[in-house]
Amino acid sequence: MSDSYDVVIAGAGHNALITGSYLAKAGLSVCIVERKEKAGGSVATTEDFTGAGFHQDVCSVSHSMLMGNPLIRNDELELFSRFGLEYANPEKMTVLYFDDDTHLEFWSDLDRTCASMAKISPKDAENFRRFCTQVDQTMDMLVMGMYSVPPSTGMQAMMMDSTPEGQEMMRLQAISAWDLICEWIENPKIRIALARYASEAMLNPFDNGTGFGFYVILPYMYRFGTGICIGGSGALAKSLERCFTAHGGVIRLNSEVQEILIENGEAKGLTLVNGETIRASKAVVAGLHVAQIFPHMVPGFELPAGFQHRVDTLKYADFQPMTVHLSLNEPLDFKYGNGIEDYFWVERCHSDVEEFRRGFQNLQYGIPDRNFACWVQQFRADPSRVPEGKGQVHIYAFMPLDLKDGGREKWDEIGAEVAQGFIDDLRAQATNLTDDNIIETHFMTPLDITRYNTSLVNGDIQHIGFFSWQLGGNRPVPGWSQYRMPVPKLYMTAGSTHPGGGVTGGPGRNAVQVIMEDLGLDFEKVSSN
Repeated sequence: MSDSYDVVIAGAGHNALITGSYLAKAGLSVCIVERKEKAGGSVATTEDFTGAGFHQDVCSVSHSMLMGNPLIRNDELELFSRFGLEYANPEKMTVLYFDDDTHLEFWSDLDRTCASMAKISPKDAENFRRFCTQVDQTMDMLVMGMYSVPPSTGMQAMMMDSTPEGQEMMRLQAISAWDLICEWIENPKIRIALARYASEAMLNPFDNGTGFGFYVILPYMYRFGTGICIGGSGALAKSLERCFTAHGGVIRLNSEVQEILIENGEAKGLTLVNGETIRASKAVVAGLHVAQIFPHMVPGFELPAGFQHRVDTLKYADFQPMTVHLSLNEPLDFKYGNGIEDYFWVERCHSDVEEFRRGFQNLQYGIPDRNFACWVQQFRADPSRVPEGKGQVHIYAFMPLDLKDGGREKWDEIGAEVAQGFIDDLRAQATNLTDDNIIETHFMTPLDITRYNTSLVNGDIQHIGFFSWQLGGNRPVPGWSQYRMPVPKLYMTAGSTHPGGGVTGGPGRNAVQVIMEDLGLDFEKVSSN
């Protein structure tokens, strides 16, 4: 049995859905093939975890980096105007409580954030404002770089070296996030709070090559918003699916890809595990991890010298996520008071730099450390997530996938114990997390998350570690950053490509520009409504 389309896409993550939607809107016949029972990849929301009426995000909880994408800002696929997508941007973003019970509030408003920071250090509050203002002046350049096809590494270096702003970007890519923070901030607690933001890229902020991640994250959110998807993170995938099918696209679920079909030296379709072939006359797109494709899905194809070695030696993130979901009879009441319970994101934070640094080292050595946990309450921004009067919490924590004692398979033995530890830790911070308040619980260890989405190779939610030498023109590997792969007519999207993983939509929108250029189609015409 064989079907035929203009373009076939392997994997139905949000980037693949974006690529497919632009292509279908351009009038091509497109089929997306997905191994799971629903599209969206890690952009997913379910009621299966903690009971009917409680919409729990499986992985991603906010889409802040997506908010700057022209896809969203210009509604290029009519996701807002036609296909039901909605976002909220809560005023109360994050509150961090330190070991000494002082706290620091991050608002969507920079002035209110600085006012909170000034209670700890007036000088640092003013310096943080200057930092955000300085970054904002380069924001248009940064956004253009994220949502454009990256130049080669050499060309990128030449371009950046030609201006003072570009030279600063090059410096920031080399230094650590901690060093950058220390250039602006003096107070240890504020330094630690900002470093926690930097670590959200799943990197130790004390390591060199991590500076750029911190540089952009907070000023970006002040410019574009937090991006809490109404109805759950998976509502983004659903709106993209509606867009794709409205333009004639076909999604094949429960269909696992085994190989890229190669004929006469070109990609010509996909072969499924069940033996079925889905052919493509114009292009094949892989919305998967680069290590899933090469060499396993292109057997017998002679790859360029050094290509496979670069794939095999990719450096993955320093640590991985673990999640615990709770549905509650009533919302959490944190012991701190002062409206803290209303925040979208509540976090217990170190006060001592040495302990903070040692915690990251524990994770890198494979030692579980429960001191990096956030308590996320999506329903504070989106009440539709829970039944009226009820509450929920999504505990999002850093953990090592590969444990020093027992390796990754050990998680099947200790996962429940570690999850209960996180619940007990939260119980100590809330006045009402009693047994009768908890309706249901669900947890996912780093190993569970890797099993849930096999494209998160080694549990890396960015696909490839967000280190300076694996960004831009070096992603997924040097020489192959422009979405065209060594197999003719085979293209890549998803987190292995620029600008990386997480929910940005950048790989999806960037890849389709290259594909449409090769097919003689006008992306500007298709993307304008």
